[in-house]
Amino acid sequence: MKKKAGQGQGGSKPSEVRSTALVPVQNTNNKPAASKSKSAPASVKEEPEFDYKSLGKISSGDKTSKSRSTKSGKKSGSNSSANSGSAYGFSNKKSKKKNPFAPIIAIAAAVILVAGAVAALLYYTGVFEEKVEVTLADGTVTKITTEEAYAELATDKFYAGTVINGIDVGGMTYDEALNAVTNTVPDKPLSIDIRLSLAGKLLYLDFSDATFEYNTKQILDEAYAMYRPAPLAEGEEPDPVALVENYNNVQQLKNTPLTYETAYTVHIESVTERINKVLGLYVDEFALVKDATIEKFDTDTHEFVISPEKTGYAIDVEATAKEVKALFDSKVYTAVVEVPTEIKEPQVTEAMIRENFGLMGDCSTSCSNNSNRNSNISQACDNMNGTILAPGEVFSFNQTVGERTAANGFKEATVILGGQYEQGLGGGICQASTTLYNAVLEANLAIVERNNHAWPSDYVQTGLDATVDWPALDFKFKNDTDYQVVIVTWFDWDDRTVNAEIYGQKLPDGQYIEIEAEITSMTDAGPDEYVEDRELPVGQTKTIRQAHQGITAKAYKVWYNSDGEEIDRVYYNTTTYYAYGRRIGVGVLNPDGTYATMDKNTGEITSPIMTTTPVPTPTPEPTATPAPTEPPETTPAPTDPPPPTDTPVPTPTPEPDPPTDPPAPEPEGGGGEGGEGGGGEATP
Repeated sequence: MKKKAGQGQGGSKPSEVRSTALVPVQNTNNKPAASKSKSAPASVKEEPEFDYKSLGKISSGDKTSKSRSTKSGKKSGSNSSANSGSAYGFSNKKSKKKNPFAPIIAIAAAVILVAGAVAALLYYTGVFEEKVEVTLADGTVTKITTEEAYAELATDKFYAGTVINGIDVGGMTYDEALNAVTNTVPDKPLSIDIRLSLAGKLLYLDFSDATFEYNTKQILDEAYAMYRPAPLAEGEEPDPVALVENYNNVQQLKNTPLTYETAYTVHIESVTERINKVLGLYVDEFALVKDATIEKFDTDTHEFVISPEKTGYAIDVEATAKEVKALFDSKVYTAVVEVPTEIKEPQVTEAMIRENFGLMGDCSTSCSNNSNRNSNISQACDNMNGTILAPGEVFSFNQTVGERTAANGFKEATVILGGQYEQGLGGGICQASTTLYNAVLEANLAIVERNNHAWPSDYVQTGLDATVDWPALDFKFKNDTDYQVVIVTWFDWDDRTVNAEIYGQKLPDGQYIEIEAEITSMTDAGPDEYVEDRELPVGQTKTIRQAHQGITAKAYKVWYNSDGEEIDRVYYNTTTYYAYGRRIGVGVLNPDGTYATMDKNTGEITSPIMTTTPVPTPTPEPTATPAPTEPPETTPAPTDPPPPTDTPVPTPTPEPDPPTDPPAPEPEGGGGEGGEGGGGEATP
């Protein structure tokens, strides 16, 4: 090993050798000194034997001897031995002049050669090698050469006390250690279990195709290089300080091993795409915001069946993917990630409904004891009962109740049609529409369509009726609130009442509304009208329609506070009922089947209609059969009884001809389906 400059001069033994060898040079004329000089080489043990023949060679190089030899010519060969001997102090008689320093020079040269040989021997045996002080594993402090320290550290094996993944690889080569450690690591060291939490719902992400890459070689490289000296270039020597530090550390590994653990990197592709695939199934569903709604209304308990509200969530897929990637970067592979969402709150909650919803308006009207009519009203109430209107939805009486047919459960009863009474299916249901209309007014909802009768109904205030007729006339209103509206209607057979209630968001601060109407003007009934009745025998009459005065009425919404005090009175609308004269049917059927003529202004029979008398046949005409059997004076009795007490005429009109033309009956309870001549000005 190459030595560092000046490294061979630090020891004590080489200094003593040099000092001993140079003693004779300082005293050349003293023979004892020369003797002492001859004994110096013997004091160094294991010194190689000195080649004394070299002295002669050194002497032959003397210039004086060479000069004499040249001058002697042929005698030079015989004088060579003499000249050579003169170097040792022998006398040469033939020489003209002797060199007095030749013996000293020869001795000095011999000493130098011996010293060089000794120095060479010491050098190659390590006497001059620089030594360093090191501490062994047991704490012993000793000195070794840098070459020995370097050689011990520059091994191709791992140092004792190196542990990787629990395996002591000390004494193993790199390949041996790599195989030993690799066999201890599994192909899949863990299962990736990342789940997403979305509004309390756990969603599993599938990362079963993830791959794992270990840093085994990186760890082995690090452990192998620990405290190991770097390779030296040619002629380069190690740093003694660093060499000692590394050596001592390696010794201490035997007491305190260095432990290494390999790690792995997880390779997962398309994290965002996987998350988007899972969350994509819920984006639309969770984005939907649902208000609490009333599913139905229990008419027996008057309780709402409410479907609870649903909070909406705008799902942030990108932020979720970023958070999952951050977990992987932090070597975290088992976690529940809360999906970032933007919450969208519903406007109506179940708590709001239960706290703020209640009765908005109601109305109850009394009916007569007409079974068919009451049955029709009950059927209409059943069809409307429990109807729920969403905000902005329009209610249609005709669409909800349906066409008045026997198949739909309706019966025949008196109806007002064309301004007069007739029998028809569904007679009486106008009382159901009228009762509902008054409840809607109290609920302060927007009326879309309302038609009044030809004349006022006696079961509500004048100006507050609402007639219907399939399909021409309808009653409609709109839920113009932000909340649902529930319609509750029923017919009470015990007290023969029609009942309507409107439920929704209650008016503020316990306020409520009552509807009032006042008649603002009246006009006289019109003149009597006469019409032919070809089924009625000549001379008989019947009242088809009573006379009715013209009436104008105004309606008001009167607001009250929770204490029952009037706080506001708001004009709502004006309803006009036109004047009607009494309509009288005049019989024009002659006994022979011909028809008489009649004056339409007075109702008088002017002359019979000139027709050919029919030839009698064995079989009588079916239409003529009842005529001979019904006495003229009794014919009006079954069809023209006295008017009932609920006749809606504001002021009675005297009948012009009581003996022969008793007034025709109006239906019990008044009103029916349809109407004519009436008009109403409704304000929204």
